[in-house]
Amino acid sequence: MPDLIFSISNRGKNEKAKNLIKQEKIPAVIYGPGRENMDIMLEKSDVLKHLNKIAETTPITLKLDGKELHGFLKGAQRDKVTDNIIHLDFYIPAEGHKMEIHIPLTFVGEPAGIEHGGVVQEIITDLPVQTLPKDIVETIEVNVEELEIGDVIRVKDLDLPEGIRPLVDEDRAVFVVESPRSMTIEEEEELLAEAEEEEEMEPEVIEKGKEEEEIPEGEEEE
Repeated sequence: MPDLIFSISNRGKNEKAKNLIKQEKIPAVIYGPGRENMDIMLEKSDVLKHLNKIAETTPITLKLDGKELHGFLKGAQRDKVTDNIIHLDFYIPAEGHKMEIHIPLTFVGEPAGIEHGGVVQEIITDLPVQTLPKDIVETIEVNVEELEIGDVIRVKDLDLPEGIRPLVDEDRAVFVVESPRSMTIEEEEELLAEAEEEEEMEPEVIEKGKEEEEIPEGEEEE
């Protein structure tokens, strides 16, 4: 998975975020274990060009004065009114140290149980894991084609790449094929009550009809 590359510049202490944004720049911070936070800025055009390609697992290279920093985008702050990007957070992991990250799950295929009315529930779509930066993958594929109604894939069933340890219980459900929604007890009782009411009313209608039929000709009903 190739790195996305951004050229960055140091941000002076007196350079306010609002002024940078007016100058078509995006303020940001670099942080990580064993290093002091570093305030930087990027060209807005570069950020917008690549932003829709960046996930939490996307490796990023930041170039500054001939040096390179390798990390990940951990946060993007948007303006509440305009929805424009106004700040970015870049995390630089320490070499040889594990980090916590969410890896997207990609469900492959259509469960066999759908043909029989099964309903799919995707319980976990981003798996929290602990791993070394070098072992991070863009996504983890999960084949669901053979699942029938009632089948469940749990965390312990996932085929995880070497070096990746999940941070959730291994018995946690990830993907489920459920049976079609059945009536609740309340719905069944309500339907039964309506049916009983109809049965009670029906003989009265029939009986009334018989009385009307038995009125002799020439006599008017009082």
